[in-house]
Amino acid sequence: MKSLSRALVTVCAGGALLAAAGCGGSAGQTPDPELKGQGLAQLDPCGILTEDELGAFGLEGPGSPEKGISSEPGCYYNGERTAVIVYKNQEKTVEAYGQQDNWAKFDELTVDGRAAASAIDKSATQARICSTLFNAGGGSIIVDVSESRDQGLDECAESQKIAEAIAPRMPR
Repeated sequence: MKSLSRALVTVCAGGALLAAAGCGGSAGQTPDPELKGQGLAQLDPCGILTEDELGAFGLEGPGSPEKGISSEPGCYYNGERTAVIVYKNQEKTVEAYGQQDNWAKFDELTVDGRAAASAIDKSATQARICSTLFNAGGGSIIVDVSESRDQGLDECAESQKIAEAIAPRMPR
């Protein structure tokens, strides 16, 4: 069941954001201040969440690379109640995502003083997937949260909590 749920979440999340790609490395990697001028180029999506954050959000580590569209490398984490995929896009900002017509919901907000949004793709409304996107390093970080079965979780609130936890460490 675990692999079936994971496969379903991966397929739905890929459709929801139209992307996912590979990552590797150690969890909890803090971006090197010297790399900030390079945007998100050197940022490993599998190193964004710390071990403490994984535990706090009920996720198992280490993350698994998501291999799909190369412009959005991602990392998948499975948990008891949820699955989370963290992506980076080096070129597309929250504002650019907002111009797309694939959203059932796209609510602008602020995360760590940055432009952000809580979003649900039209293809993901039945799949219980919600994304929080925030600007980082000239592009954006996207946090997808999904439930494998309805347990009453607010996926959008959970996604926003994770985004708020990681945003302060991401390059501006």
